[in-house]
Amino acid sequence: MAGTPLTAWSQANAPQTNRGTVAGTVVDDEGEPLPDVQIVDLTLQRGTTTDADGTYEIDGLPTGEHLLEFRFVGYRTVVREVQVTAGETTTVDATLQTRVLEVDGVTVTGTARARSTLRAPQSVDVMGLQELESQRGAALGDLLQDNVRGVSSIKTGSQAGKPVLRGLSGNRVKLLKDGVAQEFYQFGVRHFPTTNASEAERVEVVRGVSSILYGSDALGGAINVISKPAPTSSSGQVEAEGSASTQYYTNNNERAGSIDLQVAQGNVGWRVGAERRVAGNYHAPDAPTFFETGNGGTFGDPKYTGEVPFTNFEQWSAYGQVGVQGDFGSLQLHGDYWQNAHNFALPTGGPQGNVNNPPDGVGQNLEHSNVLLKGTLTAGDLVLKPRLSWQRSIRQSAPGSGDVTLATIRDNGGLGGFDYPLDLKTDIYTGRLELVHPPVGPLSGTIGVEVQHQDADTRGPAELQPSARTWNAGLFVFEDAEFDALTLSLGGRVDLRTIEAVPNQRTQDPDQLENTYTTLSGSAGANYALGNGMALATNLGAGFRAPSVFELYASGVHGGVAAFQVGNPDLDPERSYSADLSFRVRRDRITAELTGYVNAISNYIYLQNTGDTNAGSGLPIYAAAQTDAVIPGIEATIETSVQPWLQVGGSTAILGGTGTGLGTNGGDGDLPLLPSNTVSGFARWVPRGTDRFRNPSVEITVKHALDKDAAGRFEPFSQFDGDFGPPFGTASTQAYTVVNAEAQGTLRTGIGVPLTLSVGVDNVFDTTYRDFLDTYKGYALSAGRNVRFGVSTSF
Repeated sequence: MAGTPLTAWSQANAPQTNRGTVAGTVVDDEGEPLPDVQIVDLTLQRGTTTDADGTYEIDGLPTGEHLLEFRFVGYRTVVREVQVTAGETTTVDATLQTRVLEVDGVTVTGTARARSTLRAPQSVDVMGLQELESQRGAALGDLLQDNVRGVSSIKTGSQAGKPVLRGLSGNRVKLLKDGVAQEFYQFGVRHFPTTNASEAERVEVVRGVSSILYGSDALGGAINVISKPAPTSSSGQVEAEGSASTQYYTNNNERAGSIDLQVAQGNVGWRVGAERRVAGNYHAPDAPTFFETGNGGTFGDPKYTGEVPFTNFEQWSAYGQVGVQGDFGSLQLHGDYWQNAHNFALPTGGPQGNVNNPPDGVGQNLEHSNVLLKGTLTAGDLVLKPRLSWQRSIRQSAPGSGDVTLATIRDNGGLGGFDYPLDLKTDIYTGRLELVHPPVGPLSGTIGVEVQHQDADTRGPAELQPSARTWNAGLFVFEDAEFDALTLSLGGRVDLRTIEAVPNQRTQDPDQLENTYTTLSGSAGANYALGNGMALATNLGAGFRAPSVFELYASGVHGGVAAFQVGNPDLDPERSYSADLSFRVRRDRITAELTGYVNAISNYIYLQNTGDTNAGSGLPIYAAAQTDAVIPGIEATIETSVQPWLQVGGSTAILGGTGTGLGTNGGDGDLPLLPSNTVSGFARWVPRGTDRFRNPSVEITVKHALDKDAAGRFEPFSQFDGDFGPPFGTASTQAYTVVNAEAQGTLRTGIGVPLTLSVGVDNVFDTTYRDFLDTYKGYALSAGRNVRFGVSTSF
């Protein structure tokens, strides 16, 4: 679909004195016109696509500097700066080269204004549509771990993956959708994001403190899932397109299918889509179990090998949107719904197959609804970006005794009819307005305000946390200044947050159910272009995280960590002081980045095993406590094109983390939930395609993870290393190496419906291992060999 024509209304009513046009032609590296190339004005978030002859035109652009991004699957992204002049048409042509290395990706998240990854002071990675369509899976954390350098994932089975950025996860990593924070009960170690990438055009990952734009919780960074834009058509007639895909995974018999349909007439467009996933239990490599060998203690043999029971899931999502573009900018209304029903395997019960003492599992249901109205509007030289959002997050869990699983729930009235003892619901209302102002001297940037209200209800009898009402108001300024090769960024933010819990049967002191926090955060960054595609970047940041309702007021059994958890209403906000330094290279034959960072967090909140036992449940009591923590680390990545048909590269992530008083003798001790240090490499063969089979590639990756010791009694599931826990399994893990392989390409069928085919093998050699961030490591091996197939098409 091409072009963005103005409606009769916009032509008649919109002032044209300060408007201009950008037009041009897009060709490939052989000079042939490229149709359907997406061109996006990153400031206005307006765009178009090229016609059959490779031409495009964007009308009604305000005067001044604009940044255009040219994107096409299978080709390298191109970025062009353009100066729009009132009443004139500026010609901007582009040549897209077959994708070898992505050297100039663009980010719009976490920065004062859109910039290339080479020139941005902040450390940002962009996962584009091509990777999303070929790699998309059930777990967002796993998707990012496999495709974005330095990202790890806290994994539980095949469907649960929590992203980890620079050693921080959960409430310390902000997940956003189209710039609006998403809430999904992040407090549990197994509470994974309720967002998938089926409707995403790109995912942007910002590392380091990002409190300026996003307030509380972004101490490790921010992940922004950006939806596909509403389509447009240039003919004025109704035009329709669509895409569909299917996937199959042998390890857990997972089947997935998705469809995306879009219709446009002029500058008005609609889009709808859905995705469905159904999976059985995952399989670990066949190996001896503890019940066969009797090997216990640290690194002891697991309870489960082969098929791991109660690890099946069902997941589906649906979305719809309508949008309009014009010289006023753009307006879009989004709505989506996501549900995941699954089992979690529990450590209780006997060996698999023992009819007298069978394995145990627990059934859960997660749901997330989202309605978002977003706009990018021009008002003279100003750009306004309003956001209005409503979300509903639901977490429901069967009793932790292990006698109620997903099958039992369905037999007793289904997911909507079962009376869950743990039944949490939160409604989230967000209003956000950003004002992008024109340059004032060397300064250009964003001024914004955001207000959010959370209404959390505990509806079941298991009062793990009380019902509560939270208000947060934030005001921020984020500016850039350019001086030839030097780019500076500077920002500040003030937040006011109030949390008020509702007394329940466990409340002992009603006067301690209200907390108010006023916090300041700021950042300063610089990027110096060394020339020839190289740059130095550095950042200093001060951020905050307010304690959650759970950390302040929890009082009950938390099955996810097999403990009775108690909150602390006297907790102070976490304060983060971070610094990083990066050296970047973005050239035709090589891309590389080396970053060193340190993050000092005062009042770091953690769970402390008190040594006491809850009389009612018999479980250990874990209480929220605070310490001062320091997390230093190094991230490095390199990718080079040895030949046009061969690319090789590698990456490493090394980090540590200690907290004051967490050691065995009262000294510094390790922080929990830090990933093991890793080194990985890949080789990618890109043979020349044919007219019938395009963009073929074959890739082999090798990942080596070093051994990792659990952080003593502060590590979740630390009982598997101790003398007091189950005799099987482990909390600490040993080093391992895993090899993966993948091949893909696009087949032209001759009937106008291309087929993109992919086949991959994870854990090619069926290696026996336990990943440190796999929460099943205490009693099961990580997944064995998994052959995956994928087919997608557009029409």
